[in-house]
Amino acid sequence: MKFDQTFLLKLKKGNKKAFESLFLSTYESLCEFSFIVLKSKEDAEGAVQDVFANVWQARSELDVSINIKSYLYRSVKNRSLDICKHKDVREKYQEQIKQMYQTAIPGDTETTVRLIKRVRTEVENLPDDARIVYLLHRRDGLTYNEISQVLDISVKTVESRMTKALKILRSKLESEVDLKLLPLLAIFLP
Repeated sequence: MKFDQTFLLKLKKGNKKAFESLFLSTYESLCEFSFIVLKSKEDAEGAVQDVFANVWQARSELDVSINIKSYLYRSVKNRSLDICKHKDVREKYQEQIKQMYQTAIPGDTETTVRLIKRVRTEVENLPDDARIVYLLHRRDGLTYNEISQVLDISVKTVESRMTKALKILRSKLESEVDLKLLPLLAIFLP
């Protein structure tokens, strides 16, 4: 779906189909992005729903020249950080990760499951700034420029954080994973 000025004008005028289209095409990836900060599916969904409620309520004031996708990511990031300040999610996150890794993925070989778990673990262990950039780029497919807009940082900072993430992952995984497969394994990331 292309969210150009024509689309944003429809949204600004209260077109419910335009709003629904925006919601359906971005909701899941925004929840995954929020989950990076909140470590809770329920809290992430709540943060994204809050942002969409605010977009709908303030639709008449919408600037049609903005990149709506970047705006949504930035809004979800800010809302998620607000929620995180008021709620301790670390214990809940650790328990969810423990349960997830105790359950094998049906139909996969034991080696593949072990490899996916190992990559997930190493990505989860990345410093927050590097992990967020890595996931936005490799899992969500955002460009460095889009990531810089979403996180409100320079493109050089995005490049630096991505380089940092890749160096760490290469050093941790080089003995277990064909490093050429690392980008493909990103699809298995939570």
